[in-house]
Amino acid sequence: MAQSLQSSVTVGATPPLAVPGPTSPPISSILPLLSSAFTTGLSTISYISGFFRTISYSLFSPLLVIIPVGYYLLSPIIISAQLLFDTFVGMPYRAAVYVLQAVYPIYAFLGVACLSGIIIGLGARQIVSLIGWGLLGGEAPSTQRSGSPPRPRPPRKSSISRGKRRVTVKAED
Repeated sequence: MAQSLQSSVTVGATPPLAVPGPTSPPISSILPLLSSAFTTGLSTISYISGFFRTISYSLFSPLLVIIPVGYYLLSPIIISAQLLFDTFVGMPYRAAVYVLQAVYPIYAFLGVACLSGIIIGLGARQIVSLIGWGLLGGEAPSTQRSGSPPRPRPPRKSSISRGKRRVTVKAED
């Protein structure tokens, strides 16, 4: 028993553990793996796409021979459709665009002139009504355009007084 006590005492006298030096971050060891996986994936995709391209060319090459024949056979219909489209859609559209581009400056000038006239006219009307209200002393501005009262409307005559007869329809069972 005495020996076991001595061994425990000697264990406590060991020097402290050495602190390890600075370590590299884990991302630096993962980056080479990621870049090699990426390049391997790209080369695999390139090989697979080339393989499928070769297969598709070999399968569709007969169609590539037939397509010009179809265009040749359908050329009268295609040319007629192009002429009809140009005549009824393309040319009117281009003519309308040309005319509208030529007329646009006039349209803009007249639009600005009309809007300016409306703003100036309404502003002048309000100023005149405020000056009149201030000079005439407290009368509320009139909502009518003219000072004349509205014309009275004559009463409408009924259809009986105009000499028309009332007609009734009797249903027979």
